Amino acid sequence: MSIWNGLLQGLGEILRFFHDVTVGLFGDYSWAVAIVLLTVAVRLAMLPLAVKQFRSMQAMQKIRPEMKKIQQKYKTDRGMMRTDPDKYKERRQKQQEELMALYKVHDVNPASSCLPLVAQMPIFVALFSLLRSPDVIPELVRAPFPINATLQQAASEAGIVALTMLLLMGVTTFIQQKQMMGRQVAMADDQQLQQQKLMLYIMPVFLVFLGFNLPVGVLLYWVTTNVWQMSQQWFMLREVGSAPTNGGQSKGSSRSPDSGGPSARRQRPDQSPGRKPDGGRKRRGKGGSDTNGTTGNGHRPGGPGRISKKRDETRDKRR
Repeated sequence: MSIWNGLLQGLGEILRFFHDVTVGLFGDYSWAVAIVLLTVAVRLAMLPLAVKQFRSMQAMQKIRPEMKKIQQKYKTDRGMMRTDPDKYKERRQKQQEELMALYKVHDVNPASSCLPLVAQMPIFVALFSLLRSPDVIPELVRAPFPINATLQQAASEAGIVALTMLLLMGVTTFIQQKQMMGRQVAMADDQQLQQQKLMLYIMPVFLVFLGFNLPVGVLLYWVTTNVWQMSQQWFMLREVGSAPTNGGQSKGSSRSPDSGGPSARRQRPDQSPGRKPDGGRKRRGKGGSDTNGTTGNGHRPGGPGRISKKRDETRDKRR
């Protein structure tokens, strides 16, 4: 319990610091601004965990083909679980062992994707306790919120501004889940994809209903966290999208030289400027010779054909 009280006292001191810094600009609403600044400070502190989470997701995507091979090798279904439970358990165990070995080889930790969420949960609960407790920061309990409300009031009782924030919380939750789902589609199998789609629509609705009974201050923290997370994911996904691919070529330069690029438009050696292509046919002059002085059999006049004839004549005279 002493650790929990220490967390509450530390969080209260940070909130009071932000309040004292901003009270000259925002007056009575400086406690609401302090909660926003506290959220930003927490997200900045957890930025290394967010980067680790994103890199782990990239690593998981790279080894996804090998994971699918292992899953196909030890494929199981519900029918096997009913008909042959021993074989089902054996295959599941083998699959988990090989997957863990694969994670170890590539230094991948699937659980790292949950680190930011787990790390911010104590802050979320501590802020909820601060808004409910009159002991740590008594004035925070009566801190005002726009349109005759307080930060302690439930969102359902705090007026149109709080209800708008509640709706915004659901929308931002949906958007950030959609961002991550778009990145993880290539990594998920059909069952996981269906679960992600289900959570994509159920989670925002569930949070909106849950938020009706949350204090406005906690709701403010939640919305700020979602907006930060959306911006952070947009920036990281953009960086991944612009990274070089295909052996160092970027997405915009992945065409081969024969696909219409600058090198494909270079002139061929037999096509000099100003010369029209003749379709591969050569004009013939008189005597069946081409315009370049060759005969129909490919020899020039007085060339190899004539020399061969003289040699035959000389051979007859010697006989």
